[in-house]
Amino acid sequence: MKSALQLSGIALIGVLVLSACSSPKSITLDDEFSPTNRNPQEVLHRVNAPVTPIVALSGRARAQYSGPGSSDRSNMAFSSDREKSLFIFRNNLGIEGARLLVEPDSVTLYNRIDQTAQIFGTQNRDIILDYGFYAVNLLGILNPDVVDRAPRRVLENETSWLLIFDDQTRMVFDKTSGHLMRLEFASQSAIDFSTYLFANHTEHRGYWLPRNIQILSTDQKSSIFLNIQSYEIDPAMLNFTLDIPSHVRIDRQ
Repeated sequence: MKSALQLSGIALIGVLVLSACSSPKSITLDDEFSPTNRNPQEVLHRVNAPVTPIVALSGRARAQYSGPGSSDRSNMAFSSDREKSLFIFRNNLGIEGARLLVEPDSVTLYNRIDQTAQIFGTQNRDIILDYGFYAVNLLGILNPDVVDRAPRRVLENETSWLLIFDDQTRMVFDKTSGHLMRLEFASQSAIDFSTYLFANHTEHRGYWLPRNIQILSTDQKSSIFLNIQSYEIDPAMLNFTLDIPSHVRIDRQ
């Protein structure tokens, strides 16, 4: 498995969706940053003071996708720890359409409507995207563990700090609240969903988590907007079961 700050090979958002009635919203941040003589590690400590990382997370969300020639939406339940993420998708009538399990070295998709199942290796990310899905270890994105990471550069503007790490991961923190506002990964492909924008943070058992998340492709032609309806921090038990019936064959891609 890659670092908690990196995409877990592949991971998801969007399944058996309904046509959207409206365009996804957007989150805007000031992208103009200037050099500063601040120590990068001290800035990271200031905005991300040591705290026990979340072990597991579950919740519900509404997802809207917008891309070239299409715009869709779905309802989503999610469960995630540092190793796995399970996404369950339903339409607006509450009918479950699909489940997707993200693991360190594979992604398994179970389409309940068509009664088909497929397992993808992490090298087949583009295939996943062609199917209209995007997979990610959600906990690693919402609550990245940076305890063992050291930023190499820091820039600032009036409201935010921009920290840049050796692997070119970029993190933007609000100066006043310390909230993570932007997380960006280096990408080699224009279609990769590489940028995460966060807004409307609320407190949950001492952790501040965003209610609104916008995920942008590198070329910014595609966007996923998540409106989180509920969070549960460190639930007593997580179920990562796909519940694939015995008669459904799992095809390996």
